[in-house]
Amino acid sequence: CEYSTMVYYWGMNMVEELMEQAQSLQDKGNIEEALERYSKAFDVLIDEAGEYARQQESDITELPELRKIADKLFAHSKVYLKKNITAAYMRNAMGVLFAQLKDYTNAEQRLTEAMDFIPDGAEYNDPADNLERIAGEVAAARTAQAEQETE
Repeated sequence: CEYSTMVYYWGMNMVEELMEQAQSLQDKGNIEEALERYSKAFDVLIDEAGEYARQQESDITELPELRKIADKLFAHSKVYLKKNITAAYMRNAMGVLFAQLKDYTNAEQRLTEAMDFIPDGAEYNDPADNLERIAGEVAAARTAQAEQETE
């Protein structure tokens, strides 16, 4: 258990460092690089969630057994990701960056995921607000495109 605690703190330090780098890059307008850092941070978080899920089912060691309980492991991983606002914050930030790149499909996907990762009882409306804003941008872009096509 001591090892897993060390891994958790190492991972959280890595996540925080990557998120700080991403925010700095975003502030400087380096959207693609910021997305890359957020993605790396989320990968570290996902690895931690997988380890947490595996520990919850520590008696399962063989791959065929793991496949049988994949849904159970996913549920444990989601519980881990909802322990704090980090996963929701990262996915929201990524959604905003994709929207800035006009990649609305990826933006909507990340923002929807962000809403799924909001801890129960937490008040964090940014993903929903951003989804609403993006829906307006998409509608405006489609209207402009339709008007151009009729000219």
